[in-house]
Amino acid sequence: MNKAERIQIFQDILAIKSVNGNEGEVTEYLAQLMAQHGIKSELFEERPGRKSIVAELGAGTDPRVLGLSGHADTVTVPDESKWTYPPFAGTVIEDRIYGRGAADMKGGLAAIVIALIELQDAGTLPAGRVRLLGTVGEEYDAYGAKDLTARGFSADLTGLIITEPTEGNITYAHAGALNYRVKSYGQTVHSSTPEKGINAIYNLARYVTAEQTLFESVPVDPALGKIAHSLTIISGGDQINSIPEYAEVAGNIRPTPTFSNHAVIDLIQAKLTELNQIDGVKLELEVIHSFLPVATPKNDPFLRFVQEVGTRYFGKEPVLQVELGGTDASDFVMKNENLPVAIFGNNSFGTSHQVDEYTDIKSYFALIDSLKEIALSYFA
Repeated sequence: MNKAERIQIFQDILAIKSVNGNEGEVTEYLAQLMAQHGIKSELFEERPGRKSIVAELGAGTDPRVLGLSGHADTVTVPDESKWTYPPFAGTVIEDRIYGRGAADMKGGLAAIVIALIELQDAGTLPAGRVRLLGTVGEEYDAYGAKDLTARGFSADLTGLIITEPTEGNITYAHAGALNYRVKSYGQTVHSSTPEKGINAIYNLARYVTAEQTLFESVPVDPALGKIAHSLTIISGGDQINSIPEYAEVAGNIRPTPTFSNHAVIDLIQAKLTELNQIDGVKLELEVIHSFLPVATPKNDPFLRFVQEVGTRYFGKEPVLQVELGGTDASDFVMKNENLPVAIFGNNSFGTSHQVDEYTDIKSYFALIDSLKEIALSYFA
């Protein structure tokens, strides 16, 4: 495949609007493209219009299975008029290709598919099996990865690369993500007699205040550091002259291997139990999403292998780093706890989710070529 064809495939999927949905159009395009080159794939429609894709390439004489994963959804574009170039056109300007998802992460997904196609066309099949795991819904609740994990597609992996944008570096550990809601129940009365009711907002405020110092004594993870925590959405009441009978606050926490999701939940629940001892207070916890932290030992041979290959194509030795943001790996490791994971991808992570998102074509090509060598050399 020549350079122009590589770019055209990238542009084609950037042109498909898969903003928190419609990933099926992207994965159907990729399935048809691979079929033209003799690669079979399966689509899994867990929700209408949202189809994950799985494909495999390899002789299978080596029992190992290498996973390559990317997601087909993107975040929203609130105001297209703020963009210098149309967000769904894949405009090429010098060495940059612009568009929503250019960095996060249609470039990484296209690179996987092109790497497999080029290996197939050259007749150079990996000795084991290389499995594409193209997911949906990663930007919201990662249910595509959940679905593929439930179907068993991660259980037999012996190595996994997530091609999120990393500037050619390798993320070996990232925090989990726990989204939760605290609900406060009160009793409504007219605001002229507040003492006869129970103010759900006042009682919710007890937790809001406590949350600010709740995690101060939590152990610090040696790689990821302190737990990040925030309260991000709050609402309550529906009538200005009535005491509110309901209020809620939602928050996001980034658990670490040192202080896991279960430990976070237990800590919040303990605080709510304590507050509920106060007369009239009724606070309940609801866990919305819970994604596990991921950490591969920094000295793992798989990381060193990816690092050595990346050095040859990115023109630098990839830095081993950690991130607080999460990936689909949080779900894939649920059925494969000791799976070595490397997050390794193209440039311009800093433009992800932003106006004029882009990646540079040089790093996109470097990722394709890296993945081709990784797919072959992993089984050597």
